[in-house]
Amino acid sequence: MYKRTKHRTFGKSLPAWLVLTTLASAINTAYAADAVDLGTVGTQSGTVATESSDPATDPTAKGRAAAVAPTQTSLDATEPQSVINKSFIEDNKSPVTDYTSIVAVAPSVSGGVSANGPGLGEGKNVLRGFQDGEYNVTYDGIPWGDTNGPTHHSTAYFPESVIGSAVVESGPGNASNLGQATFGGSVNLFSSALTGEQAFDPYFAYGSWNTRLEGATYKSGTLGNLGDIRYSIDVQDMASDGYRKQMGVGAQNYNAKFEKPLGSGTLLTVFLNHHDNFYYQNDNEKGMTVANTAIYGKDYGLGTDPTKANYYGYNLTHKNTNFHYIRLQSELDSGWAFDNNTYYYDYHNNTGSSTADTGKNPTTGYSSVYETTAHVATAGMPGYIKTNEYNNFGNIFKATKKLNDNLVRLGLWVEQSYTHRSRTDFNLLDGSINYDQTAVAGVYNTYNNVQYEQNSSWFQYQPFGEFEWAVTKSLTVTPGLKYMNTKLSVDALVNQSSRIRQVQSEDFTKTLPFLTANYKINPKWSAYAQYAQGMLVPDISYYQSSGASSTSIEPQTSTNYQLGLVHQSDRITTSGDIYYIDFKNKIAQDPTSTSSNPVYYNQGGVIYKGVEGQVTYALLNGFSLYANGSINRALAKDTGLEIAKAPETTAALGLLYKKDALFGSLMYKRTGTQYALDGQLYKMATQSSADFNIGYIIKHPGLGAKSMKIQLGIYNILNNQDYISVKAANSNGTTSASDLFQYQPERSFMTSAKLDF
Repeated sequence: MYKRTKHRTFGKSLPAWLVLTTLASAINTAYAADAVDLGTVGTQSGTVATESSDPATDPTAKGRAAAVAPTQTSLDATEPQSVINKSFIEDNKSPVTDYTSIVAVAPSVSGGVSANGPGLGEGKNVLRGFQDGEYNVTYDGIPWGDTNGPTHHSTAYFPESVIGSAVVESGPGNASNLGQATFGGSVNLFSSALTGEQAFDPYFAYGSWNTRLEGATYKSGTLGNLGDIRYSIDVQDMASDGYRKQMGVGAQNYNAKFEKPLGSGTLLTVFLNHHDNFYYQNDNEKGMTVANTAIYGKDYGLGTDPTKANYYGYNLTHKNTNFHYIRLQSELDSGWAFDNNTYYYDYHNNTGSSTADTGKNPTTGYSSVYETTAHVATAGMPGYIKTNEYNNFGNIFKATKKLNDNLVRLGLWVEQSYTHRSRTDFNLLDGSINYDQTAVAGVYNTYNNVQYEQNSSWFQYQPFGEFEWAVTKSLTVTPGLKYMNTKLSVDALVNQSSRIRQVQSEDFTKTLPFLTANYKINPKWSAYAQYAQGMLVPDISYYQSSGASSTSIEPQTSTNYQLGLVHQSDRITTSGDIYYIDFKNKIAQDPTSTSSNPVYYNQGGVIYKGVEGQVTYALLNGFSLYANGSINRALAKDTGLEIAKAPETTAALGLLYKKDALFGSLMYKRTGTQYALDGQLYKMATQSSADFNIGYIIKHPGLGAKSMKIQLGIYNILNNQDYISVKAANSNGTTSASDLFQYQPERSFMTSAKLDF
């Protein structure tokens, strides 16, 4: 019933909206250099400047370390950060990777590994013990994520080709850092900057598991006869069988960005991004038992027998997303400047899945389905169709006023979301309705094929103000204040979990103070300090029981205290920090309530504390050394024990080379022990991986090309197949034959070529 030919492409012609992008846009260089710093929504800076046009290949140049550093911190930072530039992403990561793998190089960041291969399945990051959904992810300053809770699908929006740089910020930032989850920090992604030179860059890649990528980028350069417009268009198609059997994936991405200066001090930017992807995976699958792994292997995924529940044709997810914005930045008279960004993004997920958990029972075949409301059983294949779709509309406005050497920044973020989620049961053999759900008082029997049919929404706004006070030429102190207001609404004909009619709205508010300082010790050294509060709005899962009306919870909050030191010189870039975070109002289930009818309340909290550092040392002859590390603790206040999924340490080592036409790297990442469950239950072993990349740039290879860049990447070169996640069957931490594990994929390779015309 629910089947698509593997590796199907989603059309070969460009959509109309993409063709229209040829009508626009560019920035004039003088304006870009002189613009007032309006700040960004999610970070202080997307790049770290160097003092040479090509310091990575010039042994006498200034800023060599900054040019080659995998991660580094700006001398202007006011909280711990790791800036990752485009050169590192292109030269050291798989061309089909996602953002979680890119930022995993940073200290205190773990995860970013897909069990289906690099970029071939969703990955998640953990920041200092904060899980996905407890920190922001932004793109060009716009916070994005799911609307049932601010979690993220790493393969749903932005492939590697449209990520120009990334910045991991460990902390709530200043008051101007906006988002629903400033609670734990931010992962900030940026589009590539437009340049003044015209270029056409087709690219190709092929590697393990029949993974292929083809695409092309066109950059217009500055079009003086069209008012200095600049634009770029990127189109790509990817397909792979995946590491895990019968778990193929495919994706297409269309991306356009254009800029146009309007007069001498105003810039208009338009950004359009469409992504379409599919993958084969059982919706209930959380891994394999040890016994089944021994029989079927770590690469088990799905099967080819249509009489079995693990048949790949029954287990398919198709997603398409859009992410667009129009941004206007302008300098006005008397030191005023403004930045207005109006955006829209959406997400559409249609999943078909058999009901069986194929990780536990790979050989499950035909079984009984109920084809009447009276639950009269007949032979069939139980399954369902699941839909999750949302539309988000928002606007971010910021204004600044220069007051001599000081700066006042004011702004407002407003966002509205609308979400529809449903799951309906079917017999996958013939598409007939399967009345599989248990009757619940207040729910009509005719809905007993519906597990949930739910609409929800949020409306949130965040006004803020901050003052950058230049106390001296060396010391800048920035106090700020932000007010968060979120209204969460649920209107469900059949609510998830409880399966009753549910109409409920909750308002969450909090005023958050901020105080940061940056002190320039000298041109090469700076120190910073931060006091900041963050807030995390409860998600709709806390209102999916028949006891939801009895749930009375406050938002979870964090209070951050951080101190750091940064050094930037020609041959060394290094930074280090210590942090202490007090997490309050942790949400837990009331022990007097039942699992089928839970009531939630605020219970205790967690103390996060640790030490972090990163360093790059530029040697002679194109070589450089890189290292980072962290010692992290995340201890529950009530027990003093480690919380779940919070690694105790992280570490990375790298040897990099870049000189003339040759470049390469050997990078190693290690994540320390952690626990699968709260209370230090089910201890997981360390996880590690090493990647090797080498490439060469050929000048004037022919056919009119200026150059051709060829590259080979070998990932997990030590073939280390640690388990990367565990779904424990027992909540008391004792091992069980039903525990489920997912594993790091085996060694793989990718070759790629990119032409520059």
